[in-house]
Amino acid sequence: MYYNKEGGFSMQDIKTYLSTAPVLTTLWFGSLAGLLIEINRLFPDALSFPFF
Repeated sequence: MYYNKEGGFSMQDIKTYLSTAPVLTTLWFGSLAGLLIEINRLFPDALSFPFF
């Protein structure tokens, strides 16, 4: 990890952090949970989805 002369992190460090597996997994499962919550809010107690 390299520091800029201002003392911050470089853009490459931020891109490397955001492309790591735990961050991507958290974003994936968070968006999946949000999608499932919204589907259940719009179609409550649906055992099948006949529109597929």
